[in-house]
Amino acid sequence: MKFFFFIISSALLFAISCKTSSTSTAGSNSPKNVTPVKQTVNQLKEEKELAKKEPLQYQDHIYKKNIATAQLFVKDDPMTYPVIFLRSGRQLELHFDDLNSEFHTYSYKYIHCNANWEPSGLTKQEYLSGFFSGYIEDYEYSFNTLFSYINYSLVFPNQETQFRLSGNYLLLVYANNNEEDLVLSKRFYVVDEKVSIESNIRMATLARYREYKQEIDFTINHENYNIQDPYGNLKVVISQNRRWDNAITDLKPLFVKTPELVYNYEDNNLFDGNNEYRFFDAKDLRYQSMNVDGIQIIDRKTHVYLLPEEPRSFKRYFNQQDLNGRRLIKRDQSRDANKEADYMITHFMLSREAKVPGGDIYVFGELSDWEFKEAFKMDYVEVNNEYVLTTKLKQGYYNYNYVFLADGETKGDMSVIEGTHSETENDYYFFIYHRQQGEIYDRLVGFDIKNSNNTSRN
Repeated sequence: MKFFFFIISSALLFAISCKTSSTSTAGSNSPKNVTPVKQTVNQLKEEKELAKKEPLQYQDHIYKKNIATAQLFVKDDPMTYPVIFLRSGRQLELHFDDLNSEFHTYSYKYIHCNANWEPSGLTKQEYLSGFFSGYIEDYEYSFNTLFSYINYSLVFPNQETQFRLSGNYLLLVYANNNEEDLVLSKRFYVVDEKVSIESNIRMATLARYREYKQEIDFTINHENYNIQDPYGNLKVVISQNRRWDNAITDLKPLFVKTPELVYNYEDNNLFDGNNEYRFFDAKDLRYQSMNVDGIQIIDRKTHVYLLPEEPRSFKRYFNQQDLNGRRLIKRDQSRDANKEADYMITHFMLSREAKVPGGDIYVFGELSDWEFKEAFKMDYVEVNNEYVLTTKLKQGYYNYNYVFLADGETKGDMSVIEGTHSETENDYYFFIYHRQQGEIYDRLVGFDIKNSNNTSRN
């Protein structure tokens, strides 16, 4: 009797178990049963994330914490500036890493801007041919690294999209096919060359600036291009070493000698010479290279400790080769650094007897996207009389300097820590914009890169 009752009970339990299992299986295969709950949770999460979103900035900027090492350069040449010439056939190449290492759908679009980096007001049909947006379809998982990530890439213009007009452009990457879910923005330039630029870079003419400033004299030749009002319709922008916080944007011709426009000022065209950039080499993490004090692996993360450094503001100028603030993502003995270079926790240390009052010290350069980011702001430790910073960087060769940003200012002062010298070697980028009569946008009709040693880099 007990044996018969045991069999009946087992059969009933087995039947109930099967029914429960089949219901669960059906539920997992049928989105109708689970999706509403998941959608509600995901919608709330997305709404909270969107509420925290930064507004669109018309500059190089990363909007998500999981995105790192955004690069944009002429295809196959990572050290170049993102400039292409109209109808030249040249392409630009975008790379960025998603540190979450989970695949996401990323989309992109282009925005045409005027010389002051505001939307030009043109319709997409006016400045683009083909598709106006698309998906980033090329991606690779990191390989042979301690830190997992996915490297996304895009090459453009391509068969799907071509640019019809010259000018400033903003490449905007966004997630989940939602243009408000911003991921990153990158500036690039399309030039329709109509004018030529002759420049002469030298120490300042005025005696009071001669030791520490550089003077940028130049002439625009528009022999085969009509410029009716050079004072009203022409705009010149000069950038030093790809920085935008100290760019000169309001120069007008000093003399007009058709077909030449002469900009030989003595005070309006001056830049601080600043100092050569500091550097460290982390292309190979198996040993300590230049300016690396130590390498440790802690909790499966590589920590790179740079040599302790000190201010150079009262030191004499010392000439050394540098990349003018740029970086090179590279891992020695690898085929593709974009997916094989590892991430490293990098430790900076700057000795100083007292904290600089009235502002903060930042590690600054292409490694910070030429921005004064919170992630690159140093903390002052009074006990040790030093500024310190710990930040995540991708393996490679880096230039940087320590820059002071006063409270409430947007222009950094490199001289506070680094000093400034007229002998310093710098690159200068010239952008010539022209708005023709009756048009609502600025054409980019001239571009050049000139080194302070008066050698052309273009």
